[in-house]
Amino acid sequence: MKTIYLFLITIALATLSFNCIGPKGEDGLDGVNGRDGLNGKDANVGAAVYDVEPSKWNGNVDGFVTTLNVPEITDNIYYNGAVLVYMIKNENSADKSFNQLPYTWLFNGTTEYMDFDAFIGQIDITIRWVDNGVNSTEAPTQNYTFKVIVIEGTQLSVLEKQVDVSDPNAVMNYFSGKTIF
Repeated sequence: MKTIYLFLITIALATLSFNCIGPKGEDGLDGVNGRDGLNGKDANVGAAVYDVEPSKWNGNVDGFVTTLNVPEITDNIYYNGAVLVYMIKNENSADKSFNQLPYTWLFNGTTEYMDFDAFIGQIDITIRWVDNGVNSTEAPTQNYTFKVIVIEGTQLSVLEKQVDVSDPNAVMNYFSGKTIF
């Protein structure tokens, strides 16, 4: 009896699988065309380098702040675009590199933190030093160089899926549209 049921179920499944194939239907309507771009890339992006002298930092042992005036950070950039900030490390040496903020590193046993806050029209960069859990920030005594990349209309969450945002050259090369400054 069990064999008969198994045989009937096999025949039913085979019949259903062969009888469910019908003639091919017509293609659906084409979708609305999107904006034309260059190889799928179309963005307004710009970069500027800012040199900050030691006298441009304000603060105390809890941290020092400097403000960069970046008029290219408009309402549209602020709400729909992206702002990336990089600090150049080892500027006058063969191993100089750009490091994306926020950035944390150890220097002579002290943890140094650098972060930024973007606002419409400006960026505040903060530096803090912590030694064994105690704030020990001193006023900067050397120039710092920052690269700011402003990207119009591309949210960072989308950008991160397309390019390594920790590499400023990769970000700039990814976009091939007009520059905004």
